[in-house]
Amino acid sequence: MSAWRKMLNLPEKEPKGGEHDAAPAAGNSMPDAGPADDAHSSESGWSTAGWAEERESSGRSFARRAGRVVIWSVIGLAAFTGVRTWVFPAKPPAVAPQIDQQAEARRNDVPVEEAQQVAARFARSYLSWSSQAPQLRARDLAMDLPKDADPKMGWDGQGLQQVSQTIAGTVTQAEGKRARVRVDARVSYSVKSGGKNVAVSRWLGLEVPVAESGGRVLVTGQPALVGMPAATSYTNPNVADADSALSGSTRQTVKDFLTAWAAGSEDQAAAPGSRIPPLGGGLQLDSLDSWTVDAGTGQKRTGTATLRWRLAGAQLQQSYRITLTQVSASTATRWQVSEATSTS
Repeated sequence: MSAWRKMLNLPEKEPKGGEHDAAPAAGNSMPDAGPADDAHSSESGWSTAGWAEERESSGRSFARRAGRVVIWSVIGLAAFTGVRTWVFPAKPPAVAPQIDQQAEARRNDVPVEEAQQVAARFARSYLSWSSQAPQLRARDLAMDLPKDADPKMGWDGQGLQQVSQTIAGTVTQAEGKRARVRVDARVSYSVKSGGKNVAVSRWLGLEVPVAESGGRVLVTGQPALVGMPAATSYTNPNVADADSALSGSTRQTVKDFLTAWAAGSEDQAAAPGSRIPPLGGGLQLDSLDSWTVDAGTGQKRTGTATLRWRLAGAQLQQSYRITLTQVSASTATRWQVSEATSTS
């Protein structure tokens, strides 16, 4: 324990009673040392006069002081932080789970595909009516309405109109499993023109309110007519320079192909190995208005053809992107059509 006392700079322990006298008594009881004993004592390092004090080296003194500093530092740290935190370290605070706001919102969305299906069917029934059979419209509307809803939905029971096509579009989600569905409908009806009834058709835009209830999507209120998209401008960024020489030399090749394509015998005018489905009957090439080959090189070249088909007693102008392939036979080469698609 004397080493610890030295390191901690503690006072020496007081001797117990009788210890002071015990050493002298023991010394007195020893016999006198003779010359031989003195010589032996001087050789072995012992002294008859008592213990010789050994001086502490500088290294041991530094080690003792350093150890004292370390021990007191540990004691001070324990007092500052608390021993309990060493034995039972504090648990890190619980991290709250991250909530995906978008995923949470999607749970309240109306299923898009089902909403579009219901809205398209309802729009066809809603915009179709006949004063001769009003019960048919009410029966069809009731399929997608809540119980006890009015199946007339604002119709006065007059007129005649039919829907030939419906296209469901954007679904705008709202809170509480509700949404609005955009539907475009092609309607047909008759108008007076020159004292006669003339059938006309046009597109109408309709927004249908829906909601999810009882495991299915229902129409929750009266739809509203909305406007159709307005026209906008567009500039084709892929306009290429023209190869005037090749355009002129291949114009008849393209015209022959179009004539054969309309007649259903395009294989005779197409390049070997090409796969161009026939157009079918009732179609005839009326004129090739323009043919321009894009500037370039190689054995495959592409150009734009503007033409007029004659169909059902009328002319219909259209444009195509036509690919030419250079075909060699013996010593002769020629251009043939290998592909015909719409313009992009």
